Amino acid sequence: MKKTKNNLGFTLIEALVLLFIFSLITITFYQVISVGTRYIIFSKNRLGAIALANEKMETARNLKYDDVGIQNGACMGNIPQDEDVAENGRSYHVHTLAAYIDDPFDGTLGGSPNDTAYKDYKIVKITVSWGGSGIDAGSIFLLSRFVPPGLEAATSGDGILSINIFSDQAGGAGVSGATVKITNSDLGFSETRQTDSMGNVMIVGAKESIQKYEIEVSKSGYETVETYPVYPDSTYNPVDTHASVVAGSMNVTNIALNKTVDLKIITQNYFGSAISDINFVLEGGRKLGTEVANPYTPVYAIDETSQTNSSGEKEYNSISPGQYTFEFTNPIADYVQIGTDPAPPLVLSSENNLDFKVVLASKNVTSILVKINATGSTNPFAGATVELSNTTGYNENTITDGNGTAFFPKTESVPLEEGAYNLKVTAEGYQEISKEINIDENNLSLESIELVAN
Repeated sequence: MKKTKNNLGFTLIEALVLLFIFSLITITFYQVISVGTRYIIFSKNRLGAIALANEKMETARNLKYDDVGIQNGACMGNIPQDEDVAENGRSYHVHTLAAYIDDPFDGTLGGSPNDTAYKDYKIVKITVSWGGSGIDAGSIFLLSRFVPPGLEAATSGDGILSINIFSDQAGGAGVSGATVKITNSDLGFSETRQTDSMGNVMIVGAKESIQKYEIEVSKSGYETVETYPVYPDSTYNPVDTHASVVAGSMNVTNIALNKTVDLKIITQNYFGSAISDINFVLEGGRKLGTEVANPYTPVYAIDETSQTNSSGEKEYNSISPGQYTFEFTNPIADYVQIGTDPAPPLVLSSENNLDFKVVLASKNVTSILVKINATGSTNPFAGATVELSNTTGYNENTITDGNGTAFFPKTESVPLEEGAYNLKVTAEGYQEISKEINIDENNLSLESIELVAN
């Protein structure tokens, strides 16, 4: 008789399949539980914020009308603008906005009809936020209107400050949701507002003060802009000066605010190899003002001397858009600039990040740089065909780019040799130019050509 023995168990593949299924189920349940827990915590925090906002609003409703307002604000009162409150183990931030409203129902200040008693009523907005910028962050707000007992009365010594925040880029409009901080140290005034859907902040009841309202505007992804005092308190004549309020009038201040852009400066040779440690000057971006001695000379947000790194690069992150000028600090001992990509002018637009390539040629390599322009013009001539040839068989041609330049040799594999060459330049609508030139060994030759129209 034979005995048969069966060994029951799992193979390695079966064990791996079982482990994969178990892991998938575990991860799925964990994610469901994690999301559910997060929603529960968020709902708990939100309910706590609502209760706290109701408590603060109820406190405001129990104040006398004259006391409904914020400390150090245009709508002056007893309520702090900002405070941190701990409730149920959670820290909440409470921001209160109180503002007078010039309701158009009975006319507006400076409008038709003109409303000299323009403090029609007050609004109070209480915003409670939690979590900062974390994944469980959130906020809620309550808004209420407060009407004065009887008719509003005209007041003296104050006016309306209207601040418009807008983008001056192509297709730009009012910037909504920007944070506008307004301070006046002479009056002990300080308020922080958010622009509305039109990019406006309206402060009704601002006290009269000439060029003393300091304004700082910021928004994520945008440049930060602030106003400056007039000369001589500033070293130049600023574009954006501190705002003024004239009593009994509408006072308008306009400030441009644009999205930022990233710029990378790259220094390389004609064949794309990096050239390191090149010193340069970059100037431009937002115009801050003009020089006092020469009012036609602008003062820009960026005006600095810098240097490319060992990889031939220099990065500028989150800078203001606008036109820039790029120049090498003199002298550059071993190189000559033969062009840029893109060609000048260097203009940055909001959100359009740019790699600005600066092409250099060594002064100690057998080569030639041809610069072309039309007669009577100093502008570079793009689109001309430049051909370089000699009797030993060298024959190359290229098209001038936006820099109006042509560089030879075109490739590292076909170098130039010392000797005589024929240079021919052709362009539609212009006379052909052909001339003999000499190229010296271990030297960069420079040749300027003026095209004459047919």
